[in-house]
Amino acid sequence: MNKQGSPGDPVGSGIRPYSVVGLGTIVVDHMVVVDRFPERDTKNEVAEHWFQVGGPVPTALTAAARLGARAAFRGKWAKDHLGALIEEDLRREGVAFDPPACEADSQTGFAHVWVEPDSGRRTSVFHRGSHEIGEGEIDGATVVGFDALHLDGWSMGASIKAAKAMRSRGRTVFLDFGSPRRRLEELLAVVDVANCPLQCVERVFGETDPVVGARRMLESGPRLVTVTDGASGAWLVSREGDWHRPAFPIDAVDTNGAGDTFCGALIHAVMQAWAPERILAFACAAAALKCRRRGNRAALPTVGEVETFLARKAG
Repeated sequence: MNKQGSPGDPVGSGIRPYSVVGLGTIVVDHMVVVDRFPERDTKNEVAEHWFQVGGPVPTALTAAARLGARAAFRGKWAKDHLGALIEEDLRREGVAFDPPACEADSQTGFAHVWVEPDSGRRTSVFHRGSHEIGEGEIDGATVVGFDALHLDGWSMGASIKAAKAMRSRGRTVFLDFGSPRRRLEELLAVVDVANCPLQCVERVFGETDPVVGARRMLESGPRLVTVTDGASGAWLVSREGDWHRPAFPIDAVDTNGAGDTFCGALIHAVMQAWAPERILAFACAAAALKCRRRGNRAALPTVGEVETFLARKAG
């Protein structure tokens, strides 16, 4: 069954309050705008550059917070200038955190991201940081104080422990992974909602069909799977059926963080217990709106902006 998504009912009223805690990698992105991606062994002028906090989980949490969630993050960074930028960003965005205890020689994760202003395309290289969260650093009693948990598969042992604690209390566990992970099957077994780009579905499951690949993931444990593929849109697959939403046309300025924003909106929509069509439309609209401006903070949409966008598209 392949059903075309639709915006569904207005999304601006009757929002259920919820809380979400995230566990994952966090980095500081150095965003560099270039006229075009440079050729090897050439020198090129930078049109513009800035620093921003990135990482799949913290960006998704910030997106969810913009949409109304109470959010908290568990991660690691060093006591250096990049770590100070991370703490300043989380405080400004209202995402709660506990400053991590790090070794003196640890390093904060970072990424260099090149952006083409005309196409909105980007390419990046990154270093995750010199530390992971150990299983012993996860307090299950603290984690289950939230309604939902969001993971990226980094610090796998800690992620599985946190997910098991949440599932034992009937909480909802979300996973966004973009590359193969060690112990992935074990993690998927304790995940409720999984998101994965089509490129990763092909690498992990050997499937080029997004619906077939999503059904392979469903067999591992999740009750709902989304697969994204840039301009081709996204698919939502459950045991009840599958739905496809083409990408909303938009003049993209910066696509960096669009997938993370999709996941933040997905968390929000699932926690509202909306119908599949509405969940998919909401997440796709939020991702599209993020691309209209540079950066992964100022560009994040509010519920009102997503509502207005969907209403216009429905009209």
